[in-house]
Amino acid sequence: MRILTLIIALIWAQGAAAETPSERVAGAWASEDTVEACDAAPINLFMSDGVVAVFLSKDGDLRSLGSWAVSNDMLTMTHNDFPIGGAGQSKPPVELNILELSETRFITGNAEGAERARCPDIKVTLVHDHDGHRNH
Repeated sequence: MRILTLIIALIWAQGAAAETPSERVAGAWASEDTVEACDAAPINLFMSDGVVAVFLSKDGDLRSLGSWAVSNDMLTMTHNDFPIGGAGQSKPPVELNILELSETRFITGNAEGAERARCPDIKVTLVHDHDGHRNH
């Protein structure tokens, strides 16, 4: 009985420690299939709070902003390309089947069969307000 309890505890601990699909998606991904693309390809930055930002390159301009979520094997995303209209209307969400999601590759099924490579060491650089937020 004691061995059975230990086995059950071990299986539970492994399940509790397993990454969720959302945790595996979070991070920077190049819009191509090799890590070398991280230097020049568009970058999709999936943030852990459900925000996605698309940059023209790691040092490029912000192209679009939106939200994302993963449920089972489905990635749901919205995106708003710049310039964004003052009405604040987002484009309709798109649902993409996740065909492969590993530490280094992220493939979704859509018209283009988008494949992305993880950019583990990327630092997205933008000019930002160093004065912080102030009440005006």
